[in-house]
Amino acid sequence: MDIFADPSSLNLHVLIETKQGETVASIAELANVQVKADTRGEALVAIQSLLQERLSNVEILPLTIAPKQTSDNPWIEFTGFFEGDDEFAELAEELRLEREFDQDRLA
Repeated sequence: MDIFADPSSLNLHVLIETKQGETVASIAELANVQVKADTRGEALVAIQSLLQERLSNVEILPLTIAPKQTSDNPWIEFTGFFEGDDEFAELAEELRLEREFDQDRLA
């Protein structure tokens, strides 16, 4: 969600929740901006007023953070680890033959 699409305005989402005769309005993007009122209309006016008050001395700047590059496969870093290791090649061949023997025996 890009709330900074237009630097001259701020596009936010107001959440309206009504329960037990009370209306709560909050700003989805700002967790600590919330008001309670008797009606939906009063809640919208109050949340807008609170938001304007809270943001009157605030400078809003976009911050872009590049996510850490992660590999889809955590084992990829070990690719080729045993390349050229004759002992490992011999062990791998023994395991392959053992698996083939087990599969033939079960068939």
